[in-house]
Amino acid sequence: MAKNKELAKSKFLEPDIKALALNYLRSKKLINDNSIIMNEFTIGSFSRRVDLVIYSDNKLIAFEIKSEADSLYRLNGQIDKYLEYFDKVIVISDSKFTSTIMTLLPESVGIWEVNCLKIKVIKRGKTKNKINNESLISMMDVTDLSKLSTKLKIKCDKNRSSLEQSLITVSNNTLREAVYLSLSRKFSKVTHSFLGETRNREISKSDLKLLSRFNIKREIMNEKINKNKVFWGNIEQHIENIERFADTSTYKK
Repeated sequence: MAKNKELAKSKFLEPDIKALALNYLRSKKLINDNSIIMNEFTIGSFSRRVDLVIYSDNKLIAFEIKSEADSLYRLNGQIDKYLEYFDKVIVISDSKFTSTIMTLLPESVGIWEVNCLKIKVIKRGKTKNKINNESLISMMDVTDLSKLSTKLKIKCDKNRSSLEQSLITVSNNTLREAVYLSLSRKFSKVTHSFLGETRNREISKSDLKLLSRFNIKREIMNEKINKNKVFWGNIEQHIENIERFADTSTYKK
């Protein structure tokens, strides 16, 4: 109880709300071991960065977070763009924004309110029937597009522009499956690591680093750097050990 009072007095910022949202999604079984979780997901040729995205039950859902320290200045532009790329869009905001957001957003957008360290669903929003081909294609990188063109036996140059043009008439279902495979390749490993690490406890904002695709590589690199520092820091001892070994192992007549 004391911890909750202390948190309530401090500012509840975006990372706090993300952790709260992930705990809520897990408690409602809206994410599971088959889900893909993406933190800070870019769309529109990196023109927009979505706070949180989940792929679950064959649906892509985007979450835009507005903490008490944020403004609503860019919200309309953000939501308009998200609606092009996702099956459902949900805004999670501090309670001070709720009434304003209700008047700003389209009927299809869900609204979740954060109040007293809890999430309340104000409006569920609606799931759209189809994401257009252009948006689906833009969510894949050149490697994914090239793999898809090869799989479909489509002959074209392997630059992005040619690949996009050659795939634009492919069925929407085929492109959706390709997007799922692309997201799985990039984010499944970190998602499973995140879910495994937090399975039996509450998710905290410090856990968000586990959702970084580059976190594992960064940790391995840091470990190598630290080992090198230790080695070179003890170089004189290493040399002494080598010399001692040479002295004791040299054959003397």
